[in-house]
Amino acid sequence: MFLKGLQYKSAQKALTKKLRNTATKEVNTKTIQTVGVIVNADVTENFEHIIKTLQLNVVVDVLCYHKNFQKTRQVTYPVFYEKDFGWKGKPKTTELKEFLDKPYDLLISYYSDDLVPLQLASGLQKATFKVGIAGSSQEIHDVIIQTKEDEIATFAKELHTYLHILNKL
Repeated sequence: MFLKGLQYKSAQKALTKKLRNTATKEVNTKTIQTVGVIVNADVTENFEHIIKTLQLNVVVDVLCYHKNFQKTRQVTYPVFYEKDFGWKGKPKTTELKEFLDKPYDLLISYYSDDLVPLQLASGLQKATFKVGIAGSSQEIHDVIIQTKEDEIATFAKELHTYLHILNKL
């Protein structure tokens, strides 16, 4: 338990350092071609509905977070767990590393819990534009949409509004 606390501290420190070293972003008007979605699958189980509701006619990759590994869980989607991050927030699995290294045009962090693994996944992802919902970290995301996790239609409407304003659709 003590080591897990130290590991979280080192991961938080690495994330804070990365966010501090990130220069101010310019808003580019390049249209969105790829979208990454990070979901807390312990809270939001119907993430396919989120993708359909967004109505973005682009490639969408989903990465789901579960707090604990369960052998009985039928996993048909990319998933990561707490144990998949090592010291200083380094990803241990190739699936997680590939998702974090892929340069998405838009990253949607669809979770409201400020859990360290979710923050790391969103903060270390190399997306050019990051959107979160109420409760997620404001330092990581470019835009926070004030909705709850169960208000998918409201989130999709607001996201489309912001993307049209920024000429990304």
